[in-house]
Amino acid sequence: MVLQNAVDIVSSTSGITWGSVTIFPGLWSYVAFAGAALFTSIVFLSAMYLWAVMFRNQQLNSYVKQELQECFVTALLIPLIFGMIAGLDHMAVGNYVPMELLPEDVDQTTNVYQAAQQYYERVEADMSAWLNLNYIMNIYVDQTASVTPYARPLGVGLVASPLTGIASPLKQLLYNMTTALSLAFIINHAQLVVYLFSLQAFLNFYLPLGIFFRSFTPTRRLGGTLIGVALTFLFIFPALSTLTYSIFYNRSGGPLMSFDMLLGQYFGDYTGGFGESLSNYYVTNFNSGSGGVMDIVGGVLGGLGDLIQMFIGKLFLILFIIPMSMISFAFTIGFVIPAINIIIYTAAAKVLSKQLGEEVDISSLTRMI
Repeated sequence: MVLQNAVDIVSSTSGITWGSVTIFPGLWSYVAFAGAALFTSIVFLSAMYLWAVMFRNQQLNSYVKQELQECFVTALLIPLIFGMIAGLDHMAVGNYVPMELLPEDVDQTTNVYQAAQQYYERVEADMSAWLNLNYIMNIYVDQTASVTPYARPLGVGLVASPLTGIASPLKQLLYNMTTALSLAFIINHAQLVVYLFSLQAFLNFYLPLGIFFRSFTPTRRLGGTLIGVALTFLFIFPALSTLTYSIFYNRSGGPLMSFDMLLGQYFGDYTGGFGESLSNYYVTNFNSGSGGVMDIVGGVLGGLGDLIQMFIGKLFLILFIIPMSMISFAFTIGFVIPAINIIIYTAAAKVLSKQLGEEVDISSLTRMI
């Protein structure tokens, strides 16, 4: 499925059209609507103020003064919001992320919204690669488990499956990896879809309506709530995604132990290949030409034992390094980080909506992630 580019969404705020007919006017069309609503509210409140003064209604007088103050705040808030929206496609990552923490495919001039989308697409590509590798490993493990030697001359003999016991724990391990990666893949893709939907929906629907409702006195608090939630999804959500991208995919490797890092930690320098390892093993075990027959026989038998131990031990170590890399990646980026980010921008939405209108809890809207 081809998704729309985030930069194209934030660069286009012309509204929703169907052919040549505009179904929903764009954000900038609401400048005139907001100005008209604000002017109407001020005129209406001025009339109410005169009424309160004439009849000395202190309660109505206090209410009108408070609403006039809110109109003044709205008059300052609307140009600020439109200025912030106008600068969306000029928000570069390098303005608030150091060069050392930028991922390899991101430079200082990359747009924040493009970097946030690249993060979700990068995680999706990595998890797809791990899932494909896991599927291939399942094929070979199944082939190993199904090896059945036959030795039945004249119908009497042996039928065995000697590798079934080895394959059984590996299959369970691969099954757990598939489950973790599949769930993490779905969660990450859901975040990407919600991210692009939030840009499209809040720029073209909810933020314009919020500005209009905020400018009109009877719907002021509803409009402030919509503005607070919109600012959360338009600014805090992409910023958190970009920071997560810079933390886990920066040029220094990030905090997670990758497969190559684990190989280097357990095996040291493994870049010499199998030939160099075999030569070092031969020099260690078979290079001594002195000694008696028993020493030679013992050296050969001990060397063969060490060879079998080294081969089987390192093979199983590699087989356990792979799930360590996979599951740590899936658990951290697919479960822990999304949960932390959801908590942060849910709290931010509650604070902003409370300051501008009515406090709203958007956690029910983000449970899909």
